[in-house]
Amino acid sequence: MMISKSLTDLFIVLIAISFIFSSIFKFSWNWLNTSWIRLAILFLLFSCISASISSLFVVSFSNGFAWIRFPLFAGAISFWLIKDREVLYFALLINFISIIFIFLLMGVETVFTDHIAFEWPFRNPLNGPFIHKIGILFFCVSFLIVFLELKYKTLALFFIFVSVIFSLLSGHRSGSFSFIIIIFLLSFWPSFKIKRSLFIVCFFFIVLLLYFSFNIEKLDRYLFDIFNFSNTSLLQYLGQWKTGLIVFFDNPIIGVGPTNVQNYLSENLIVNYDPFKNNEHPHNHYIQAFAETGLIGGILYIAMFLNITFTSFNNTKNEKNIIENLINKAVFITCICIFWPFANNYDLYGQQQNAYLWYVISIILVSHQLNKKS
Repeated sequence: MMISKSLTDLFIVLIAISFIFSSIFKFSWNWLNTSWIRLAILFLLFSCISASISSLFVVSFSNGFAWIRFPLFAGAISFWLIKDREVLYFALLINFISIIFIFLLMGVETVFTDHIAFEWPFRNPLNGPFIHKIGILFFCVSFLIVFLELKYKTLALFFIFVSVIFSLLSGHRSGSFSFIIIIFLLSFWPSFKIKRSLFIVCFFFIVLLLYFSFNIEKLDRYLFDIFNFSNTSLLQYLGQWKTGLIVFFDNPIIGVGPTNVQNYLSENLIVNYDPFKNNEHPHNHYIQAFAETGLIGGILYIAMFLNITFTSFNNTKNEKNIIENLINKAVFITCICIFWPFANNYDLYGQQQNAYLWYVISIILVSHQLNKKS
């Protein structure tokens, strides 16, 4: 993604296709017995059906069918490419280095440029999504170390401090909310200790106080503009969510076809409730799934992620060594953070940020497979 979005998509497609050819060559299709894969295939089927009866068949069908590259990519990683813990640990190490690299770039760009939004290294405002998708597992591990009072608490607190600062700097509100989700969950699970929870909450609020003391203007984006509904992007989101919901209520059985909310808006075939009249997708995966594939398609999409989340929770009961316990618990919390209703506000069928989402899902699925082997 740092080099090229198109190159990233090419790698995803090549890995997905190679996985299919490998399965054909070895006649190995056991991965099709996995529940989330079956749900993904059913969702693809309903996407194609809804596209086939839409008024913009070609563009809708091509976009809907191309979505399968993402679950196939995640399946390839978890069932085919990563079969050893050492490889998973190496992948996590590379991910951690990439997060530190992004933090360094953001620091340099803040100090030495007058850029309004971060442009390095993606040339797009993707620093926030990168931090809150690729980095979320490490945020969870750090909070777990502090909450469970393990070794290296000081180092974990320092990483949390730095991460919260750069998270807020990125301006990615739904991603920054992940820290609140993590703190809330760990306050009650896996064990409840009031003193420890109060300490973490106080530490988090001190970090927020320090940040907003030096960035008072950011209070509008993160607080005041949300409460008084004056933030332009929030108003735009509300309008786009309403558009998607109205489309679903008007077409509850089969939807209007993948990507057709945006396509129909461009053709003036549906009412646009966005106050700024942008012709865009609903900016919420779940609303888009219901609007464009109907009731059954939307339920299948949610069920796919619920299945992954429940499996992750069950794996937390497997008590092993400290590292494995941390990873299993962090994976479950990561699922909550990346699947909660407002975590994914980009195009369900698009490439740009789905690469982040499905890469993280692939790491989660690798953890599942390694737990099965254990």
